[in-house]
Amino acid sequence: MSSPRSSGLVYDLIARVMELCRDDYALLFHSSLVNWEFNRAASRMLYSRVVVSPHFKPVLNLRDTNPIPESSNFISASLPRNAQYVLSLEISGYISSRPPPRNMLYEMIASAIKTFVNLGRVRFTPKTYHEDLFADTLLILLDLHSLTELVVNASCSDEARAPLLVKLGGLRKLTLFNPGRAILQLLPEWLGRLSRTLVELHLKDNCGSVTPGVLKSFIPHIKDNLRAFTLGLSYSLTDDDVFTFLGNLPSLERLNLRYYWQFKHPPHQPKLTSLRSFTAIYSRIHSKYDVWEFSKWVRRAIAGSPRLEELRLTRGDDSNWSHTTAYDGLVDHVVQKHSEAIRVLDFGAALVSVGKLKAVLGSCARLEEVSVTADRSALTVFFANSSCPTRLRSASFQISNAKKTFGVDDADIAKMMQTGPPSLRRLSVNDVSWEAFWIVNADDNTQLVVQRAADQTPPWYRKTDDQKPAFF
Repeated sequence: MSSPRSSGLVYDLIARVMELCRDDYALLFHSSLVNWEFNRAASRMLYSRVVVSPHFKPVLNLRDTNPIPESSNFISASLPRNAQYVLSLEISGYISSRPPPRNMLYEMIASAIKTFVNLGRVRFTPKTYHEDLFADTLLILLDLHSLTELVVNASCSDEARAPLLVKLGGLRKLTLFNPGRAILQLLPEWLGRLSRTLVELHLKDNCGSVTPGVLKSFIPHIKDNLRAFTLGLSYSLTDDDVFTFLGNLPSLERLNLRYYWQFKHPPHQPKLTSLRSFTAIYSRIHSKYDVWEFSKWVRRAIAGSPRLEELRLTRGDDSNWSHTTAYDGLVDHVVQKHSEAIRVLDFGAALVSVGKLKAVLGSCARLEEVSVTADRSALTVFFANSSCPTRLRSASFQISNAKKTFGVDDADIAKMMQTGPPSLRRLSVNDVSWEAFWIVNADDNTQLVVQRAADQTPPWYRKTDDQKPAFF
């Protein structure tokens, strides 16, 4: 490795380039070997996010005493020269439930956090774990003044640990997975202490213990500053309860809600005039009636938000099922009421007819991202009308009822993207993605190149270690 003075580029410029490559860990690793300046800039990205997330193992290996999977960057990040770069720490996946001393992860986490002096985000959401996994770590977090974002599940919020958890202060973002009664009883008082700093509150997945009274107790502490809110599934709440609660949050800009069918419709809709992003999470929808009811629920939720920029529909289960009824009524509402402001339209697995896709492309002039499920003619219609939204940079299509042998030729995609809208940089068809970028060729002329997008899945989330970077 060359000396620092041999670098012909200013460190600040190198650092900005490395920031653009933050998701390409292999490229970051190779860049770190160029010289000391590149090493320092690349290390900032390589270790800014540290994750320990073991995959599921059907058989317990009693001889395996290493709690850190090889795909994790935890060990390297804990070195003195790298600890200063750590901004986010995540402990998730299938952590061994063995107690110490056979499981040293307890001590390793606690010791590492003491050296992560710039740690701002902590996520503790393991699927399996020993009950005392974070007992010592929570005490250390109390003295970590850089911490502004916390994401936890029952491993930190059960009856034994909730009283200690709620002593954390200075948080700007708080996420609780499957919040139970133990943490919900203490949450109003905790929100009161966080009222000056907290701008995001997310209650995710099973929220069955969240009742109308619980929601009402939040209002005095979050009504002035809250900008983002998520509420998971709770059969204890009606749409009227939720919409009434939301009406007390005038500054809300981002909202995620879980849908379930209800016999009684709310008498009013929330007027969220500041709302910019709405995500609706739903489970299996069987019939045309189910699609109609869900679409009406979404329309009610966003009807009072004239400045809505992002609308996303997300399936809340992992089952492999497909829609048979198009969500054309909801598309009509978007075109009629939100076409001037909408930038992101992500219907995911929700079916949209080709005619309504054409209406979206022709009416939503500010559209930057679109993702829908449609039939095979969607690609033809898309490129015949894609010049209308001049800001469109990303498009994704799931082709419904396609044969297993269905595919799109790379040459056809390249031609489509080169002759399509000038801002389009990413196109996905049935989970295969292509990206376009400009290069300077041998004749010193610029050329738009289209190629399949590289897999950007972080090493710790890959199911195999085939592409494990050498620095892990």
